[in-house]
Amino acid sequence: MKRIVLIALFIWGAGSMDSRAENYGGEFLNLPVGAKAMGMGGAFGPVADDASALYWNPAGLGRLKSPEIMLAHTVLFANLASHDYLALVWPMNSKITVGAGWIRLGVDDIPRFSYTVGTPSTGSFGDNENAFYSSAGASFDKITFGKPWKIYPGGSIKFIYNKLDDRQATGLGVDAGVLIDINLAEWFIRRAESRPLMGMLPVAVENSNLGLLSLSAVAQDVGGTSIAWNTVKQHNDVRPAIYKMGLAYRQPVNILRSAVTISWEGSTEDYQKGRLGTELRYRNILAFRAGREQSQTTFGAGVSIWRFDVDYAYNSHDLGNTHRMGGSYKVR
Repeated sequence: MKRIVLIALFIWGAGSMDSRAENYGGEFLNLPVGAKAMGMGGAFGPVADDASALYWNPAGLGRLKSPEIMLAHTVLFANLASHDYLALVWPMNSKITVGAGWIRLGVDDIPRFSYTVGTPSTGSFGDNENAFYSSAGASFDKITFGKPWKIYPGGSIKFIYNKLDDRQATGLGVDAGVLIDINLAEWFIRRAESRPLMGMLPVAVENSNLGLLSLSAVAQDVGGTSIAWNTVKQHNDVRPAIYKMGLAYRQPVNILRSAVTISWEGSTEDYQKGRLGTELRYRNILAFRAGREQSQTTFGAGVSIWRFDVDYAYNSHDLGNTHRMGGSYKVR
C-alpha cells in the first residue's frame, strides 16, 4: 500500500494528466541532472562547465573545447523511479560547440486496479518521460565592447515524449542562456590605468590572481512549452517559462594548487529561496562539494583520473534520500 501511495504522489508531482495540473506539465524536467551540479545544490547555471550544460545553461557549451560524453544514473525515492542522463558535446571549431542529450524518468510496475473496491491488481503499467536535447553554444572573445570579459551565448531545442500506460504525449520546447566571464585582475588593471591617482595599483593587481567572476542568465521553456496527449479530449499540459539569474566566483589557491568556487542562482520558480553551492578542487584531482537547494542540503565529491571524471552527490527528500552517480570522459 505504501508503494501505491508513493507512486500516486510521484506521478502527480512529475506531470499529471489531471486538468488541475495542466500548468505543471513536464515536471520531470525540474529534476536536476549531473552529480557535480547536484552536489553544488543545483546552483550550476553560472558554472556550467561540463556536458550537463545542455540542461543547466546551454551557453556553457561555448566554454568546452574538448569532446565529452557524460552518463548519470539516479534511483529516486526509495527505488520508486530511475532518472538517467546521457549527453555528448563536440566542438565544431574554436568558437562553436554543439551537443545532444537525453533525459529519462521511468516508473515501472505500477499496479493496475479495476474500479471495484477491494479487488486485486489486474496487472501493471509504466510511466516513462523523455526529453531529447539538441544544443549549441558559442564563444565571443572579440565582441567584448572593450571590456575584459568573454561572452558565451547558447540555446537548446528539446523534444518531449511521454508515455503513461497506453497514452502518449509530445511537446517541443526552447531554452536559451548567456554567460559572461570576467577576469577580475584585468578588470581592475584597466580601471586603475584610467585613473592615474591610483598610483601603483595596476602593478599590485597584475602580480596577483583575483579570480574569475561569472554571470549567467537562463530562460527555460521560452514562451511556455505545450505537451499534447493523445487522449479523447486532446488534453494539453503546459510547462511555463522559467527565468534564472546567477553568479559564480572561482578563486585559485596557488599554495595548495587548488581552486574554490562559490555559486548562487535564483529563478522565477523559487526566487525567495534560490540555490547556493560551493566546490573545493584539489590539484584538479579531488573535488569536495556542498550546496543548498531550497530547504535541502546537498553534499558531493568527485575524482578526476586521466580523462575520466567520476562524481557522487547526496541529498535528502521527504520521499527518500537520493544518491546520484555520474561519470564523464573527455577526448583531448
